[in-house]
Amino acid sequence: MNQTIAFPRLIDLSSEDAERRRLTLDKLDENDLDLLQVEDILPLLTDEEFAIRLLAIGALVELNDVAAIPPLLDTVADSDPEVSAAARTALLEFRTRDAVDPFIAGVSHPSPKAREAAVAGLRELKSPRAIPVLRRALEDSTAAVRREAVLALPRVPDQNFREILIRSLYDSDPEVRRTAVVAVASLRAPETLSYLLRSLRDVDWTVRRTASVALVHFPYPGTVLGLRRALRDPHPDVLREAISGLGKLRAPVSFALVPFLQHQLPAVRLAAVKALRDIGDPASRLHIVTLLNDPSPDVVEVVLNLLEQPVERKLEGV
Repeated sequence: MNQTIAFPRLIDLSSEDAERRRLTLDKLDENDLDLLQVEDILPLLTDEEFAIRLLAIGALVELNDVAAIPPLLDTVADSDPEVSAAARTALLEFRTRDAVDPFIAGVSHPSPKAREAAVAGLRELKSPRAIPVLRRALEDSTAAVRREAVLALPRVPDQNFREILIRSLYDSDPEVRRTAVVAVASLRAPETLSYLLRSLRDVDWTVRRTASVALVHFPYPGTVLGLRRALRDPHPDVLREAISGLGKLRAPVSFALVPFLQHQLPAVRLAAVKALRDIGDPASRLHIVTLLNDPSPDVVEVVLNLLEQPVERKLEGV
């Protein structure tokens, strides 16, 4: 049967009148979609009106046909950021097994944005068939693609990706390294500790901060030593996370944290109070009480809450 006969309004989708095209797309219902195919919508993905391109993306999602994945990957490279974001979000709706191959093909797309979106799609599908292309994506020329690959690999059942993932800790891009720290830490493998400790010396402070946070999941003497060295970090955010990490690990290092009760930054003083509270050394209370007149209300509030706790509870187990 002729498609225009089966769906008379199909001709409206190709009308020269932009408003007519828009209204037709906007009013598509379930019965209409049953009569449409992906190729009927494709011309509208490059329509001159960005609102029509957005509606076309929505229609393709409703069709739920994996044949829409390649054109949607093309649309991720759209010049309008709203259209590009909509296409990327739409691609995440394709989560069936037959979507794996189109996404694998998309990792070779000429557009970096499309490759990034394809890797993100594979991350959601968690298919072992994607492992070879995800490994190649770790070497992509675009940092955003490499970052997506770092995010994807830990979610795919592959026992041999650890060494490749660890290499991303040495990536040239700080955001990729930061993402790799989180991914490697998620493995909870003791043998990765030395690599995470190295990230505490990264040239980028955001990587060092992320490493300080991640190391809390590694309750080993080496972690405590690494975080104690991080107490000399010049960036206050790294310093604050190192202090917090030592507190969460309940490391017996109260003597090393007490000096930070007098730090010039309220956030650092606050972190020191909370860490000393978590460690639970009764002797540190004598130092904490000096902050009752601290200029920061947040610090004073935490100190008051701490001092309201019975001393006997803090003495238990000493």
